[in-house]
Amino acid sequence: MKKLLVWMFMVMVTAANAQITITGKIMGDNEPLIGATVREKGGTSAAMSDIDGNYTLSVKNSQGVLVFTMVGFVTKEIPYNGQQTIDVYLDSDTKLMDEVVVIGYGVVKKSDLTSSITSVKGDDLKTMNAGNAMLSMQGKANGVQITSAGGPGATPRVIIRGVTTINGSDPLYVVDGFPVGNNINFLNQDEIESIEVLKDASAAAIYGTRGSNGVIMITTKKGSQGKTKFTLNANYGFTTVNKPNLADASTFEKVFKERYTNDGNVPVWNTPEGLGINTDWWDQTVKTGYTQNYNFSFQGGDKKFVYSGSVGYFGEKSQFDVGKWERFTARFNTEYNFNSYVKAGINMAPKFETWKDTPNLFGAAMKMDPTTPVLKAENLWDSNPFNNYARSYNNQEWNPVASVARQNSGSNEYGMMMIPFLSIEPIKGLIARTQYSVNARFRMSDSFTPKFFIDNLERNDLASASRNVSHWVDWNWTNTLNYNTTFSNKHNVNLMGGFTMERFADYWINGSRAGIPSNHPNLQYVSAGTLNEAASGSNTFTSLMSYLGRAMYNYDSKYYVTASFRVDGSSKFPEGNKYATFPAVSLAWRASEEAFLKDLNVFSDLKIRAGWGRVGNQSINPNLYLNLIGAADYVFNGDRNVGTAISLVGNRLLTWETVEDYNFGVDASFLNNRLNIVADWFTKKSKDMLMARQNLSILGYPMWAGEMMTNIGSMQARGWEFSANWRDKASNDFNYEVGVNLSSVKNKALTLVDNTPILRGGFFNDYIVRNEEGAEISRFYGFIADGIFQNQTEINSHTSERGDLLQPNAVPGDIRFKDLNNDGVLDDKDKTYIGNAFPNLMLGLNLKLAYKNFDLVTNFYGTFGNDIYNSAKGGFYAGTNGQNVYADAYDKAWRGEGSTNFYPRLSVNDRNLNFRRVSSFFVEDGSYLRAKLIQLGYNIPFSLTKGLNVRVSASAQNLFTITNYSGLDPEGAAMGSVLESGIDNLAYPNPKSFLLGVNINF
Repeated sequence: MKKLLVWMFMVMVTAANAQITITGKIMGDNEPLIGATVREKGGTSAAMSDIDGNYTLSVKNSQGVLVFTMVGFVTKEIPYNGQQTIDVYLDSDTKLMDEVVVIGYGVVKKSDLTSSITSVKGDDLKTMNAGNAMLSMQGKANGVQITSAGGPGATPRVIIRGVTTINGSDPLYVVDGFPVGNNINFLNQDEIESIEVLKDASAAAIYGTRGSNGVIMITTKKGSQGKTKFTLNANYGFTTVNKPNLADASTFEKVFKERYTNDGNVPVWNTPEGLGINTDWWDQTVKTGYTQNYNFSFQGGDKKFVYSGSVGYFGEKSQFDVGKWERFTARFNTEYNFNSYVKAGINMAPKFETWKDTPNLFGAAMKMDPTTPVLKAENLWDSNPFNNYARSYNNQEWNPVASVARQNSGSNEYGMMMIPFLSIEPIKGLIARTQYSVNARFRMSDSFTPKFFIDNLERNDLASASRNVSHWVDWNWTNTLNYNTTFSNKHNVNLMGGFTMERFADYWINGSRAGIPSNHPNLQYVSAGTLNEAASGSNTFTSLMSYLGRAMYNYDSKYYVTASFRVDGSSKFPEGNKYATFPAVSLAWRASEEAFLKDLNVFSDLKIRAGWGRVGNQSINPNLYLNLIGAADYVFNGDRNVGTAISLVGNRLLTWETVEDYNFGVDASFLNNRLNIVADWFTKKSKDMLMARQNLSILGYPMWAGEMMTNIGSMQARGWEFSANWRDKASNDFNYEVGVNLSSVKNKALTLVDNTPILRGGFFNDYIVRNEEGAEISRFYGFIADGIFQNQTEINSHTSERGDLLQPNAVPGDIRFKDLNNDGVLDDKDKTYIGNAFPNLMLGLNLKLAYKNFDLVTNFYGTFGNDIYNSAKGGFYAGTNGQNVYADAYDKAWRGEGSTNFYPRLSVNDRNLNFRRVSSFFVEDGSYLRAKLIQLGYNIPFSLTKGLNVRVSASAQNLFTITNYSGLDPEGAAMGSVLESGIDNLAYPNPKSFLLGVNINF
């Protein structure tokens, strides 16, 4: 019995100390988590997940609790009771993932922000295939109007919270602390870690003279401790443009002839032998393009040294046989910790871009006579292939296929950006950092115009060549001192002071000659020319020196105050006015931490913000305060003589444009942070806006050089923003996220030069747009089209009080225009505002779904309440100058009483100016909602990829657009300057893209 008890005791002790092995897989964000930690709670056993998310852990007890942790994910505890397999899915911790936001010359917790800043992670951008990262931002950043230009390498227009100056609307881009100007086409978006948009002055004032249009801060990817991770992204697809419904040869002939017969004339119709041609000029000219994007990146490191790098290629081919843009990029980012006090690193980014210039021949392809063949009869051909194209039989449009064949121009650009830095932390919380950044670029552009003869009206008698060489070298030296500390556990202080110096150099030279004897490729250089020799070139230098500081304080993460200032000195302004100060202050209150709200259990978080600041604008010519003399031509005794004359009248009192900004906002979270809402109201007002003002003629300045830039104007932008984001997980297999953002802004001109309206958008000796004091900018101004005269009685009744005909040249079928002031005369006094180019509402809608290995991403963007002046509409319904028309133009035209009350009769003379008078006939609703992206992805099971994390996807970009606009693209009309937006002159439309992609992580 005694031996039995001893044996039983030994078995119990052995069982108590026996190790149990538990295995499983750790998942998160629908993929295996590499480097996640699992440990036995209260014990010493721990393990990390491998590249497939698998782990193996030995525990001493058969019962206990496993703790799973991973940076950026919510810690999870799972009890076990003898199980040997435990799989776990970790939820993303949005508070941790969004914890740090980049601000000017520093970082801050997102929860501690007091200004209006939108942050978008790089992972939310890379689903779009775009050459410019701002195109992927469309609809994701509230209050940011992003408009795509459509063509290869085109730069989108970006307007943050409206317009407050006529001197450019582009924001300032800052890449890794280096201000790089207003274009980021050089940047591969796969390199981006995050983008922060500083929208209000309390955030942007730290950039002083360049912050009036907002600041976009871009942080590229950095290295991280751990094994080296590799990523390969590849996308390839084709692009198409919607084909308009154009008339065939028979319909074109009916329209063409009726224009003459309606005016009582005999049609001037050319019908050469064999005219039975029905050329589809759109198909002959507009082709299918392609787009491709490849990127390979890596990152890793240890406690001493971290590194990351990438190489990438992006290419786009146009919708024509010529025209493409290619970009080769690389980025190598390293950081070395010498010890706990000193750290240094360097960010190097070489790049190469090449363009084959893209023509815009959509309008020509639509207007060209469909009865004309592409080429002449072969018996008329000669040795110059450019001579063999046919001339239009019935209109003056140049042969678009021939124009494509002659297109011969392009550019190559090499560049290198380097950003080395040194950081020292002598005491805890105090960091001194110096960073010297250089951006050097070299571009060479060549153009050759061949000699050809198609017809007396379609020819070029002298072949010519030109070459332009430009070289830019910009550098920035930034020195900052940051101190971050907490005392008494409740007082949090973040202080920053700094000094920066910047210099921008631009060197260029241009040469050209004509009279090149042949179109042969070996002679397409300037040296081969013998006539019209021309050369020019210059250097331009500007500089900026700044002092800056910021103080951030919060008490117990409940009450916040931030104050900043920047003093800028710029070489663009004269002595006495070179320096200006830009202050800002913002406050915030985390109301959800108050006891009276905590007890309600309604808010997960509630913060109320208010901010004020001043920012500036120096986007002007650097010589505006100087009196300059330039070359001028004079004629003496019939001979041309080259002399000099005043080319610029300087203003020695020139000073900054300044924008004052107020912002009020609320950030609220509900239902355990699943629902997040952000709302803002803002107003921005500029003063001392630079505008050209005529000098008095008695001062003796010639009229063409009599203008002087003066600080005289003022504009205002006022609006609101609202965004809501819902993120939830229905089960371990299914999670989703839905986000919507809405914004509205009104842009108003408050003060202009001498209260004189600014007219823009020429149209048949008139202007489409009128900008005047006290009114919104970029509004269309013209006559109101009040239906169609159905008979002579209606014309006779459209008279003055004296019985005089208001439209004496009108006949039945012409447009009736309103006499608004009832003075019996139809003149400029009867013009009124007939449309508004800027939208009343901007909408972004984003949806993400993930079910097991499948995921779906959709992005929509739209504008509502904006109008478009469709300047080409008249021609496509009137056949002006014999151009081709829409397929329904003949059926829609007025052809007798009651046939239509909108489309006028066809006419050659157009004596009533139906199609040559600025009127509401051309104005259409430009509202649209566009499917920017629809992407379906699939993560291939690990069992099939031998441990590689592989995701394949199929995408459609710009798949469909919901709109009532009749033109090619409602978005392209918004690409004009801020004072003449909304005019559609047949700009390059945004193509549809269909792509296949693969992403591999290993």
